[in-house]
Amino acid sequence: MKGNIPLFRETDKKELLRRYGTVLGALAIFTVFSLTAKNFFTSTNLLMLLRQMSMLTIVSLGFTFVMAAGGFDMSIGNSTGLINILFAIIIINTNNFWLALSAALVIGMAIGAINGTLIAYIGLPDFIGTFAVGSIVYGIKMLITRGNPIFFDDSVPKIFPFIGQGYVGPIPFPVILMVIFVAIAIFTLNKTSLGRRIYAIGGNSIASLYAGINVKKYRFLTFLISGLGVALASVIMTSRLGSAQPLAGEEFLLDAISVVFLSTTMFGDGEPTGGGTFVGALIISMLNNGLTMLNVPYYFQYITKGTVVIFAVVLSVALGQKLRVKL
Repeated sequence: MKGNIPLFRETDKKELLRRYGTVLGALAIFTVFSLTAKNFFTSTNLLMLLRQMSMLTIVSLGFTFVMAAGGFDMSIGNSTGLINILFAIIIINTNNFWLALSAALVIGMAIGAINGTLIAYIGLPDFIGTFAVGSIVYGIKMLITRGNPIFFDDSVPKIFPFIGQGYVGPIPFPVILMVIFVAIAIFTLNKTSLGRRIYAIGGNSIASLYAGINVKKYRFLTFLISGLGVALASVIMTSRLGSAQPLAGEEFLLDAISVVFLSTTMFGDGEPTGGGTFVGALIISMLNNGLTMLNVPYYFQYITKGTVVIFAVVLSVALGQKLRVKL
């Protein structure tokens, strides 16, 4: 037999990199920080990392539904802050956690409904409509607080601090909520008619309309889901901080955009997925955590995260992946 037959053909290697390059990138980032950042690879820090990424993951999963349908949501950062404030006000004045939680979820979905109405039914461009809603939300939360934080006393219900700070065995409770939300998102997008129709609309809304799909209805629903994710993350954040900060959550917008774009580079499909969003959130959270442990200035952290996203997307396109995300 002449010559050596390679274990993997060049096309196989390219396909492997195209489908799993983002996962390999996450493993590379984890390895680098484990070797360079003291205490990064410890159970204490890894659990803290998972707790921190739980909020970003939940927000990003809601955003994933919007982008899977070809949409965009610029309001998520400011919406997080407003829900954070209103949740705190309600729980302080009523001392009723369940009422405050219900109100937070309703407010989140109400903001999502406003976005969905403006985009799906009135026809405003996603960027303009959701940016305007985010601006209004920002004004409302600053009007309520005058920019001042709201603090809690010891009279709040015991379940309140548990949501963001509690443990079930060795596992932080927010991590359990994150895993549940990830599982629901993956199942919904991959195994239900809702998910299939959302992907169909994101792929070609005109063809979906001719196929009998109510495009307006399903685009509206994606904004409702996004609002629900923002609300849940806001409740976790308020409990985690032990206070309500008017500017809390503003960083979620840029990070969630990064996460979902990283999600589109997973598995060579070019579309946002629940599993891809989880890996994207892990990458961004590891960068935040590891760079902070290395005492890297915050402005270099933004540069690094932006560079990683650009590299991942450019590499995916260079390897033949067609991104379906529209702006």
